Amino acid sequence: MSAPEAERSGGTVERRMKELGVSRWPLHLVGGLLLLEAAGLAAAGTLNFTSPVLGELFPELRPWGTPVAVGFLVLAPLALAAAVGFFRLWGTAWLIAMMLQGLSLAVALTLYLLLEEVPGYLYAVMAYSTLMVFYLNSQGIRASFRPGGRGRA
Repeated sequence: MSAPEAERSGGTVERRMKELGVSRWPLHLVGGLLLLEAAGLAAAGTLNFTSPVLGELFPELRPWGTPVAVGFLVLAPLALAAAVGFFRLWGTAWLIAMMLQGLSLAVALTLYLLLEEVPGYLYAVMAYSTLMVFYLNSQGIRASFRPGGRGRA
């Protein structure tokens, strides 16, 4: 798409940011945090599939290794999509990010309730998701994805 076409369609991120009067750095910060989360979820899922060492470190996870791996590996692309959406200011990026946090918490809480000995990384997943929910609900982030800009309630 050429520059004049992008301006006619209003498709440039910079133009929309200027119209909304929103700073770009909070969106980049959330995008970076979502990329970090995607990498962590992918690593946790891959380790649960491939590492016999993980089964020795956390023997309570042995029977749950494959479901845990699938759960984390399904959430990783969702986190990647949300991160790209925050960098590109897609209208659904905020919704995807919030769904991701809810699903991450659901997986972690399910494992917390099912396992007798809880591995420490589940606490990290729960804490990270909770903090992300608070940050995603901050006024600056929500205003960036509000249909009418900052003026609407």
